[in-house]
Order: sequence, then structure tokens, then C-alpha cells
Amino acid sequence: MTIYEVLKTLGIPCAYGLFKDRQTPPFIAYLGSGQSQFHADDTVYHKTNTYTCEYYFSMKDEKRESAIEDAFVFNGYMYTKSEDVYIEDEKVFVIYYDVWEI
Repeated sequence: MTIYEVLKTLGIPCAYGLFKDRQTPPFIAYLGSGQSQFHADDTVYHKTNTYTCEYYFSMKDEKRESAIEDAFVFNGYMYTKSEDVYIEDEKVFVIYYDVWEI
């Protein structure tokens, strides 16, 4: 599954980059953050796409966070997770997930 397909299974609004309209939390925005490659002898043998997924929320929901993380792992993605970051101007929290394909 693509990262977008994985995020859509969660039932949380998600978009690449940004939403066209203002969203009410919870929602997820994600961006491609590059690609790492294993190459030798002028050939790419393996490539791994990486993403940053930003989970925005106004109320802490550990079950939802667990569902996000389980969806990553179940669909062949590894991740690291940031702390909860409060964005004063928006009055929301965000957790940053760095995600890559296995």
C-alpha cells in the first residue's frame, strides 16, 4: 500500500502537503521527505522512500495514536515518533512521524 492508502484506512482526514480548506482536528498532513538508496556498480539495488506525517489533534487519544502506528507497521513501514508539540497560534497539538518503507 502507498502511504496515502495506509493513512486513508484510519478514517482520519489526510492530505498531501496541506488541505484546501481549514480542518478541525484530528487530521493528518504528510509530505515526501526524500529517498535513500543502496547502489553499487552503477545500479540502484534498493530504494526506500521516506515521509513526514503530521498528526494534528486537540485532545489526546492514545488509542488513535496506537492505530496510526499499527497501520504503519502492519503495512510494511517503520517510523519514529516525536513528542507532543503544542502550536500556540493554532491551539492544537501535533506529533511528527518520520516514516519509511521496509
